[in-house]
Amino acid sequence: MQRTRYAMKKIDHLQGIQVKFSSAPHFRDFVVNFDGSGKNISQVNQALLERGIFGGKDLSEEFPGLGQSALYCVTEIHSQADIDRLVETLVEVTQ
Repeated sequence: MQRTRYAMKKIDHLQGIQVKFSSAPHFRDFVVNFDGSGKNISQVNQALLERGIFGGKDLSEEFPGLGQSALYCVTEIHSQADIDRLVETLVEVTQ
């Protein structure tokens, strides 16, 4: 849960990206919205994959009210360095 909270806070501070429902309790999964970045989830996920990172599950078709949002998951196999790399790469691919 600590790593999930860490990831949420780091991602929520990125320009054009917002963690949805951040005040609710989270165990592993959380929703990240990219509407402010001008990128759709497919573009973000493709750019992440090109850099060796699997992006979040695209929620835009199943939950259109969430806009360009993806479900991210942090588990015990993800280190703080993994999360930091994700955050750094998100900055790179959304600018």
